[in-house]
Order: sequence, then structure tokens, then C-alpha cells
Amino acid sequence: MKLKQGKPLNPLFKPQDRYYVNRQGVWWFFTVDKISGPYQSKGLCVQACQYYIQKRDGVL
Repeated sequence: MKLKQGKPLNPLFKPQDRYYVNRQGVWWFFTVDKISGPYQSKGLCVQACQYYIQKRDGVL
């Protein structure tokens, strides 16, 4: 018997869809339900986005 899972254990990240750098050179991330920033580098922005998605989906 197979059980269906409601949410995946590893959320899928699509970096090309989630990040934006503005004219001042600061980074923002966006998801369906949240826009967050500013971050001084893309790396910090990516980490914050991944942390937010994992926490939202119950992975962390």
C-alpha cells in the first residue's frame, strides 16, 4: 500500500523566477505569498528565500 504525501520533502527552487536586483544594487526575493528584502548580495537573498520556503512548507 502506498501513501500519498501532501507536500514534497524537498521544495523545488526556481532561482530565475524568484530574485530581482534593483537600481541601487540590492536584491529582493519574491514568492506567491511574500516579497522580502533588501539583501546586499545574491547569495544572502538566495539563502533567505530557501529558508523562508522550507519553513513555510514545514521542512524545517
